[in-house]
Amino acid sequence: MKICYWGTFEREYPRNAVLMTGLRQNGVEVIECHFALWKQGFRYNKLALLAGFKNKLGLILRAILAYPQLIYRYLRLPQHDAVVVGYWGHLDIFFLAAFAKLKRKPLVFDAFFSLFDTAISDWGLAPSKSLLARLCHFLDWSACRLATLVVVDTEAQKNFFCQQFGLAKNKVRWLYMGADETVFIPRSEPAGTKVLRVLYIGNYVPLHGVATILRAAQLLDREEIEFWLVGENHREDALLNSLFTEANPERVKRFPWTAPADLHSRLCAADICLGIFGTSGKAKRVIPGKAFLALAMGKPLITGDSPAARELLQDGQTAALCEMGNPRALADAILRLKQDIELRRGIGAAGRKLFEARCSTKSLGLDFAHLVEMALNEREWIDR
Repeated sequence: MKICYWGTFEREYPRNAVLMTGLRQNGVEVIECHFALWKQGFRYNKLALLAGFKNKLGLILRAILAYPQLIYRYLRLPQHDAVVVGYWGHLDIFFLAAFAKLKRKPLVFDAFFSLFDTAISDWGLAPSKSLLARLCHFLDWSACRLATLVVVDTEAQKNFFCQQFGLAKNKVRWLYMGADETVFIPRSEPAGTKVLRVLYIGNYVPLHGVATILRAAQLLDREEIEFWLVGENHREDALLNSLFTEANPERVKRFPWTAPADLHSRLCAADICLGIFGTSGKAKRVIPGKAFLALAMGKPLITGDSPAARELLQDGQTAALCEMGNPRALADAILRLKQDIELRRGIGAAGRKLFEARCSTKSLGLDFAHLVEMALNEREWIDR
């Protein structure tokens, strides 16, 4: 099978890197028809790239160059079986759909998340009845209808897409995010130290519940526990600024975004890794990339108890699940793992086994290849 990966997707973003590598590991030929519209990197602040007139103008000019080139290159591509619009492709699909139809190729849209759900429901950038909200909802709705198959990241997310955008259940499928196994390789446990190191990786948007983490740190201030937060705030947040100001600098330590190799070192030195603890609808429907990093590294994971988390994780076995948005529940979970080293080691080891069985690059690539084959061989099951 030969698949074209088309668009302005970020090659290094884990979602794209894992799925493309996984396809290749399963014998699928992947042709990349790509234009680097966005800055490439493991993590960075996209919103910052859109701040100010100069940045917006630069992005528009690059987009004007990008899409004619992508379309021209696509029309000249050799024979292929299907075309995938990689993440982030909510705009890309509008430029490709007519040409994929012209070539009679199934169009797979890796939506991964909803613009409306993220910008409006989670971030609260505008009221739900505002023009921006309607535009985001329309982009989600129409992008999904242009696709033959829509792919998201959890079963809970699939159910949301079907309900929110009126999609048939057989048109939406889900694949977990995974992690780059060439970088995030398990290492032996850190040498025993008096201080327990609790690691959080990610930005500070509401989904992640950083305020809950900081309040849990306050509750544990007298314990020999360090909280390491690797990431940045994408926008001004008075509450988080206040919580960081109040935090004990000996117990709460902040680090900027870092390269994957450096992030691997942080993970190796951590005793416990944190997932997400937000209370939004989206927070309950996703399993974040940081959770898969912990599983890949064999590190004990604490994350919010949500429908999405329960799809994959078992409390007390492959992760410790606690009430979302509850600092006391998070603090208690950390203390429990601090005091029970055997439980901590057991959860880490079981999490690694789970990752190998269900979330490895090759496993996800095989699942993705099967989804594309279904679109190729049984088109009648897709309700367009």
